[in-house]
This record gives sequence, structure tokens and C-alpha cells, in this order.
Amino acid sequence: MKSAARPLHTWLEQESSFRAVAARVDRLVALQATITAACPRVPMTVMSIDGETLTVSTPNAAWAARLRQLEPTLRAALQAKRAKINRIRIVPQRASGTQAAPARVPKQPIPTEALTALAQLRDTVEGSPLKEALTNLLRHQRGRR
Repeated sequence: MKSAARPLHTWLEQESSFRAVAARVDRLVALQATITAACPRVPMTVMSIDGETLTVSTPNAAWAARLRQLEPTLRAALQAKRAKINRIRIVPQRASGTQAAPARVPKQPIPTEALTALAQLRDTVEGSPLKEALTNLLRHQRGRR
């Protein structure tokens, strides 16, 4: 017995789990359209909604800071569309392919001979900002050893 083929969308529409996901996606798309209309030049993407908290991503921390300033405007636009959003969580995203800044390598301490020469120089200089700077440098370097 050969069964008749059904279009894929018909089968998916009959699956309750798919309908729930599709409804969630439709809501996220509608929220994206609303916030994009409210702030058209700001690069942001709706990521998720959890209760009354909307999570939005931005390309970097600078845009996240700017978006935090615009949060009241976004919430007002969402509430005008009857979206029950009371909080917007803004997450800066690092561009893919970029790496975190490498760990800073600590500087090597000043050699003992150089510290001795600096101490001699400090002793020859009369009270001045140079003498204070040399004293601070020597104190700091002794603390590192």
C-alpha cells in the first residue's frame, strides 16, 4: 500500500511541539521588528525571552552601553505593542574569529647594577621632583624582589 506524500509544512503544523516553537519564533521576530523600528540605526538582535525579560545582543560593549541608554525608549515601544516586557538584558557579543587579548607578560625587574646607579644619582640630587621619583622607583623595585 502506497501512502500519499504530504507537504512538509502540513506535517509540521500538525506537530504540537513544532507549533510551540513556531509561536515562540513568531513572537521573537515581532519583538525584533518592534525594537528595530524604535531604534533603526542600532545594531541589536533579539536572542531570547524569559518571562518578562528580553535578552538582546549587540556587536560590542560600546553598542551595549549606548543601548542601555536607550532602554526606556525600547521598553516604551514594546509596551505600546502590548508586549509584556519589563526588563531588557543587553549582552555584548565578541565578533567571531577574534581572540581575547593575550595575557600581559610581567616586566623584568630592573637589574641590581642599574638600581645601584639610580640610588647614587638620587643621593647626588638635591630636594626636587626627580629625587622623589627616584626614591619612589627604588622603593617600588625593592618591593618586587
